[in-house]
Amino acid sequence: MNQMLQIIPLLEPADYQAGAQDLDSINMGKLHSVTILIMLGTVTGNDSTIDLWAGATAGVKTTQLAFKYRLSSADYGSASADVFGAATSIAATASLTFTAATTYDHRTIRIDFESDQMTDGLEWLTVATDDGSASALLMSAIAIGYPRYQGDTHTTAL
Repeated sequence: MNQMLQIIPLLEPADYQAGAQDLDSINMGKLHSVTILIMLGTVTGNDSTIDLWAGATAGVKTTQLAFKYRLSSADYGSASADVFGAATSIAATASLTFTAATTYDHRTIRIDFESDQMTDGLEWLTVATDDGSASALLMSAIAIGYPRYQGDTHTTAL
């Protein structure tokens, strides 16, 4: 089983309330799919956003992508923090928006994304965030990739 997973660090834990922040880009040409886990700490202020983008190279955001996400059912450290709600769809022209910061405060967002959802010719996936009106936006992110080729070591997807 370990040969089938690739752990991809995307964003180190910090306070990202000072505007827009892009997570490290992922080369989806090397993966079948990816699960992105964004762990949130304190979130104060509404309207922070998350978007997914396709680009021809790392960091380039050419085409906004539709995606589905699931939100953990309870705050970190609580029973059911590992149980996620139903998948919610976000259209390619929309954003996941934290309309009520308390809904996302100390929760985990899970985004499952398949390589075939990428735009043709644009194999790099970038998750973009914006702090909205947040005066605190503590978060970190990792991805769990499902590589096209198995092995004890993987070629980088970053």
